[in-house]
Amino acid sequence: MPFDSFTNPFKNPATAPEVYRNHHALRKLFLANGSYVRPAEDPVTLWMADKLHREYNVPLEAMELELVADFAPTAQEASGGRRYLGRVDLVIYDDRYIDARRNLDVAFIAVELLEPNIALDSDGDEQSGAGHFKRLNAYMGGSASARYAILSNGNETRVYLRDLEYPRALQPIGDLPKYESARQAAQHSPYTVILKPDEPDGIVTGLTPLTRDKFREVLGDTRSGCHSILRDNEGLQPQEAVDAMVKFLFAKWYDEQATIDLAKQTGEARAYVFSVSNETDPERLVAQVGKTFEQAKDWERKTLQQKFGDNLTIRLAFKEGDKLEFKPHTTFEIVKRLQPWSLRRSSADVKGGVFEDFLGKTFRDDLGQYFTPTPVINLMVGILQPTVNDFIGDPACGSARMLTHALDYVRKQEYAKALVANGGNTDGINPEEPTEEFVRFRDNQLFGAE
Repeated sequence: MPFDSFTNPFKNPATAPEVYRNHHALRKLFLANGSYVRPAEDPVTLWMADKLHREYNVPLEAMELELVADFAPTAQEASGGRRYLGRVDLVIYDDRYIDARRNLDVAFIAVELLEPNIALDSDGDEQSGAGHFKRLNAYMGGSASARYAILSNGNETRVYLRDLEYPRALQPIGDLPKYESARQAAQHSPYTVILKPDEPDGIVTGLTPLTRDKFREVLGDTRSGCHSILRDNEGLQPQEAVDAMVKFLFAKWYDEQATIDLAKQTGEARAYVFSVSNETDPERLVAQVGKTFEQAKDWERKTLQQKFGDNLTIRLAFKEGDKLEFKPHTTFEIVKRLQPWSLRRSSADVKGGVFEDFLGKTFRDDLGQYFTPTPVINLMVGILQPTVNDFIGDPACGSARMLTHALDYVRKQEYAKALVANGGNTDGINPEEPTEEFVRFRDNQLFGAE
């Protein structure tokens, strides 16, 4: 194992490289006079940080020392109402995620370090090997995002993978995969948001809108389609596979805008979460897709709260406890098929039509539900000729294609009006949101129930 080469190179604090001594993530190891705060353990911590940085490509900016965490209790502890705070020696964050204060907040690797004279298999108090492992195990059980755990005294190092279904069941693995930083992902990924000031929105998304045939192919029942992959790899029933697929599409849709926002916030190219290459770690991808799904749910909740207040139970697409977490191979294959395509830039008619075509057989056979044919929808919307002054409601909206067709009809009318008002010039007119009246109509005057 690569971690077996410990020779305690930093036992003398004077040998610590200046870049580590001055870096905000590592300088807390040192006192003002240059000596270690904890002479026995800190050299091991610095050795681990150095090894992760040089040999596993972990950026120093993704590291945090001595993270104080609220550890999840075991079932026995929970029955007694016990919760406790603990300190994680070293946390490696997923640098794909940045919070509103430009801080990293999604843990990816947790590291627990011991003094060299404490054997990993030693038993006893909290300072024994067993005590440190228990602390590491508790943190992994309480973290929704951490995938790997490391326990080391320098002389011996053990690397663990977090079990998907049982977070406290840490599985020993041979080695830690290389860490692909956000900058490296942007270089390796074939699908990346690139900043280009001369473009209308200042960016190039690198994604292609879907046609109806292509969307049907990507989702469909062929051996290479997402539905078949979910059904075959995960043993899901057809309707369960559809539910899972909708979660992936929801996260993918959010990922497109979130990645654009990150690129503009950081001022550099960003790879989508829904983007894979030969360097992609499938375990990290599982965590990233799951986190993106949670962010999408949070975005939806906040958006609806602004319009409707806190009573959102029937309006939310997913429940609070819904998660997106499947086998790494499944997740990789689904992302691989979705990555070239833009859901945001694909028309509502394409997306709605494919869903009705694709879901029609499942729902007819199993649930006895039917969809209104597209020609009938077009006829009804054409008869109504809706405008931005109308309020439109569909009390049995299903997949909401009646509403999306009405929305598209009004959008085209408003775009035509905006062009006339602008002398036929398209400059400054957004085809998707051509007028303020259209935005008001879209956000406040369309209603559906099912």
